[in-house]
Formats: sequence, C-alpha cells, structure tokens
Amino acid sequence: MKTLRLIGMAIIAVIMSVNFVACDDDDEDSNTIDTSSLEGTWGLVRSAGWEFCTDNIDGEKNTWDKTYDPYNPNTYREKLVIKKLTDNTYSIVYYECEHNSNWQENGGQTGTLNGNTIVYKEQDGQYDYAIIETLTAEKLVLRNKYNILANPDLPNDANHYHNGDYTETYTRMKE
Repeated sequence: MKTLRLIGMAIIAVIMSVNFVACDDDDEDSNTIDTSSLEGTWGLVRSAGWEFCTDNIDGEKNTWDKTYDPYNPNTYREKLVIKKLTDNTYSIVYYECEHNSNWQENGGQTGTLNGNTIVYKEQDGQYDYAIIETLTAEKLVLRNKYNILANPDLPNDANHYHNGDYTETYTRMKE
C-alpha cells in the first residue's frame, strides 16, 4: 500500500510539473504587430543614433540623441503621415516645420509591411527598410539601418559609402 501511494504521488508530481511547463505565456509572435494602429499622423519626439560617410574629414561617426516637441511652434518639428494603400502597402509622407512656420512636405515613400519590417520602394538601386520596434495606439518606434555603397564604376566613388543606424520615436498627434 505504501508503494502504491508513493507511485501515485510521483505521478501527481509529474503531471503538476508538466502543467507548469505547459502554462508558459502564449503571447503572439514578437514579429507580428497590430497594423490597425499604424495609420495616422505621428510627431517625432526623439531621434538617436549614428551615421558615417567616407567623406567625413575627421573619419568619425556623426552621433546624436535629441528630443523634440511636435506641438511647440518655437522649435524644429517633424512628423510623418502614414496611410494604408493596400493590405500591406503604405504611403509614408514626411513633413518638417521650422520655428513658427507652416508644415512643409519633405518627401515621401511607399513601403511594404512584412512582419514588423517596412521595406521602402527601390530608389536609385537601393532598398531601405525600417524595423517597427514598438507600435501602440500612442507610440511608434522605428529603427532605420542602411549601408549605401557608391557606384564602383565611377573612379571618384569607388571607395565611397554611407551607413547608419538610428531609432526614431514618435507620438500620435491629434489633428
């Protein structure tokens, strides 16, 4: 009888440990984002990172970490407007505003959303992309990485390149 009780307790212990292991957090894949929050107007609140160009005289990376207030008309402001065009294609238009002036369009791109990555339409033979690190109803964080090689067929450009890695944090702007 004592042996049966010991075996029964061992079986219960095994079942309980399996249950604890099986009760792991079943969050969605971390590469999946809720795209319903992506559309809208987003104001830049922080930009941090680095860029490097072989033209830099001192040979150093240009680094920065700046904060912004997209609602303060007395400072530099930047925003982007994202609109859904098809299931996974978006229009992204950039705007800038200098001290008390009106918002001026500063270019735009079309991007295809693939998981948490926006791949921008080819421009001048280069593909750029941004990784959506955070997307909530009120916050968007984009990480941009690039490495642009110059045209090796041009003698002056053979060793010329640009690269960078920076993160931009946006807040949803009220219209």
